[in-house]
Amino acid sequence: MNKFLLFVLFITASFCENQNEILIADDYKCSLPDVTSVDVDLDIHRFRSDFAKVSEVKFPGLIGPLNERLICKIKCVDGNWVGPLCSATQNGRFRPILRECPMRQNPNLTITYEKKIVNYSAFAHGSEVRVRCKEFGLYKFSGVNVLRCNNGAWSSKIPTCIPTATLTNTGDAPPTLKYTVGAGSALVDSKGELLIYPGSSVWIDCLWPRDATQKPEWNWSNSAKNHVGWSTLEGESNYRVSLTRVTLRHNGSYTCTTPSGSTHTAYVKVVSIVCPSRNSSSHRMLQFSHTGSRLGNTVHFSCSQGYRLHGASAVSCMEDGRWSSEAPTCEPIICPELRDPGPHAALQEYNTSVGGRAVFSCAWGYRLVGRPGLECESDGRWSDAAPVCVPIYCPSPPHLLDGGRLSAVDASKNRRHQVGDLLVYDCSSGYQIVGESSIVCTESGFWSHPPPFCMQPSDVVRADTIFYDNTTFVNFNE
Repeated sequence: MNKFLLFVLFITASFCENQNEILIADDYKCSLPDVTSVDVDLDIHRFRSDFAKVSEVKFPGLIGPLNERLICKIKCVDGNWVGPLCSATQNGRFRPILRECPMRQNPNLTITYEKKIVNYSAFAHGSEVRVRCKEFGLYKFSGVNVLRCNNGAWSSKIPTCIPTATLTNTGDAPPTLKYTVGAGSALVDSKGELLIYPGSSVWIDCLWPRDATQKPEWNWSNSAKNHVGWSTLEGESNYRVSLTRVTLRHNGSYTCTTPSGSTHTAYVKVVSIVCPSRNSSSHRMLQFSHTGSRLGNTVHFSCSQGYRLHGASAVSCMEDGRWSSEAPTCEPIICPELRDPGPHAALQEYNTSVGGRAVFSCAWGYRLVGRPGLECESDGRWSDAAPVCVPIYCPSPPHLLDGGRLSAVDASKNRRHQVGDLLVYDCSSGYQIVGESSIVCTESGFWSHPPPFCMQPSDVVRADTIFYDNTTFVNFNE
């Protein structure tokens, strides 16, 4: 379906009154076109007022499968809109857009339009398309391979692809054909013909079960002398015609007829086509390898480490003497930006290129959960998720027996103690504190000292061993 874009800029009253191309039509006003699909936020009342003075509207149009850009217009004639009429240029002749030709999608057909393979459901009037079966020799082409659209109708019936014996597994189906390039180069063009570069050697096989009494028959339309026989290199079912060091005399049709009378034809054309050389690259990171720049030759591209290929990884020399697509470029592979590590984390090192690192650290009193260092890998992803910084807490302090107590603020059971928190102990009257009366939560997640304890002065002096958080402390009473 043709696509038209309508812009309000072309049809406001202030614009129209200053343009010679816009005509005033007070007696035969046309109804307001539906523009809500173009701009849902349009003030329709303002637009209706401005549009009352307009009798011609110009707008850009995108036409056909390749989105050809045209200047189009509609005109108000005797109260009716006429058009659209389109032109390739602003001052060119405006012509009516005639009906499109539908093309029902067929997964076995390859459609070429303007030298490009397209997948489209309709083509504009005047379009010429070339059609072939997608897989050479696997289907038998039936119909005309060049179609032209004439005001909604194709010049010929849309062709079909008939499955061959390999697919149907029946002797009544056409035989399957395949070709192999022994030397030189060849390719199948947009019309399904087999193009061969002069001097090449190509084998065309007719796939049919080998039988001692019956075999297929090869016939060709030219006077070339070709060898015919069973091939034992690729299996027992390849009945082959060998085209060796081809010249123009090999042009023509090559038909395989099976013992059951089914036929399948390959059309051969010998052409001397050379594409522009690809001996140098404008991008220093782009690397390529190729077998040549003749018809059917392919160039394979790759990028240096740390770069990603943008475009086709391989291009072939086509029937029109051009490469199947432009040479690709190499874009540096960059890992995505890491999220903000937050107020308690810092990036000590940060490089988003391939091989680069992101190294994290935490503020005093916090510890990393996750890997402290990440690497930007060759696929553009970090080696792991970014770590986070979480507070370091010490275990809840024990309450002392025998008259020991904490200060009121430190005695809360629900409080969590972070690094730097200070606890102060005291003993009840008549008891003496033994050990450090104040302890601090350290970055190791443990208290700086074991908690003290309370003793009566008359107790016998002795050495006690206190176990605290798997750490042994020896305290001596005074």
